[in-house]
Amino acid sequence: MQSILPEILPANGEDTIGPYYPIPFLDEESEDLTIVHPGLCVEVAGKPIDLSLRLRDSHFNLVDGALIEFWQANTKGILSIPQNFDHPDYDPRFTGFYRQRSNTGHFKVRTIMPGRIELTGSPHQYRAPHITLNIFCDGITRVVTQIFFEDHSENLQDPLLASLETQLAKRLIAKRVGESNQVSAFEIDIVLQGENETPFFDDLQPIAKIK
Repeated sequence: MQSILPEILPANGEDTIGPYYPIPFLDEESEDLTIVHPGLCVEVAGKPIDLSLRLRDSHFNLVDGALIEFWQANTKGILSIPQNFDHPDYDPRFTGFYRQRSNTGHFKVRTIMPGRIELTGSPHQYRAPHITLNIFCDGITRVVTQIFFEDHSENLQDPLLASLETQLAKRLIAKRVGESNQVSAFEIDIVLQGENETPFFDDLQPIAKIK
């Protein structure tokens, strides 16, 4: 007797990790935040950088079927949020937000070097340039972390980095690996668990005041 059950296909990242964003939200255009829109001769302000990220498990193997959301300030340290829309340094061409899915554990994004962010309620005190990551992966709860950039003097004063032991803080620093056509390249490994686990935080916001 012929089975009337539908054929069962292997689950993929879209089925398992959530949140369930429509495929158009993950187009290749979002991998380059320096381009406002194909065909337009306008650019965002700031120095372009290439960021390569590898997502790894406790055995340092690459993790497949993951989705990462990236969120950052513009080159002046201003986030694209409603409270900043009338700020003189707000760049309407730069959203600072992008998401990328990978079945190989490799992520690569072209963006601009974020500026330092003034701490809420603390004039003249700043967060070092950084990018916030929301990581979704099958088998784990959403985890949040921030990555910083090698050679930035502001790293020494950043309250989050200062709150960590030296070895833990180093795991949040993307290393400079070269420069091509005036675009600096950085790379970092994000380890989800195990001996070399990346520090993760509870719903960390770029604009949060860290005590």
